Amino acid sequence: MLLAQLGPALELAAGVGPNLILQAIFGFAGLLPLEMYFIPRLQAQLDAETRDDAANVAMTWQKTFDERWLRTFLARLGISVAIGLGLLMFLIPGILILTLFGWAPLRMLLRGDGLLAALKWSQVAMVRHWPRVIQAVLAMTLVAMTYQMAASWALDRLLPAMDPDAGPGALLRLMHPAFWCFNLLGGTLNLWLSCALLALYQRLEGSIQPVESV
Repeated sequence: MLLAQLGPALELAAGVGPNLILQAIFGFAGLLPLEMYFIPRLQAQLDAETRDDAANVAMTWQKTFDERWLRTFLARLGISVAIGLGLLMFLIPGILILTLFGWAPLRMLLRGDGLLAALKWSQVAMVRHWPRVIQAVLAMTLVAMTYQMAASWALDRLLPAMDPDAGPGALLRLMHPAFWCFNLLGGTLNLWLSCALLALYQRLEGSIQPVESV
């Protein structure tokens, strides 16, 4: 919730006016530490405590995470850029990249695979089990979309009328208690989705043979 408030605070500091594109950019910048560090750290801890795999031992998970985090971050960033370009240019390539290689960063983080081995593992796993994985991800997406629709409906009734092209101003988003509440609920949903994806990965991992690390 506090990190979500960083977005409108950055907008005020930069002196920009209401703009939906800038709002999304500053909002992403505010949540970047959560998405790129704290959530992967939580996933690494939960995986160590629930699986205690030889590649992520419960007693030393913090040291293991620190050793793997940076290269995992860079791999996730690279795959995200490739997905974004694919979605912008042709749509289908972006979806294929996400579907086939989306598990690679988590594999690198939790099992210590190199980039090529993680990409290969993700591809093999999805080729074998993509229908079940897609069903589970669609169910998670439905939960997230339902929350977003409910939050938008509630905010439309709690907030004064405003320009739909500009959205609520930064000061309003920073000070209004409704945004604090929905940011807290949204953050909780984000943590739930991260834990659900971890559980899905562990189920997927248990159903295929390991791929040799590179």
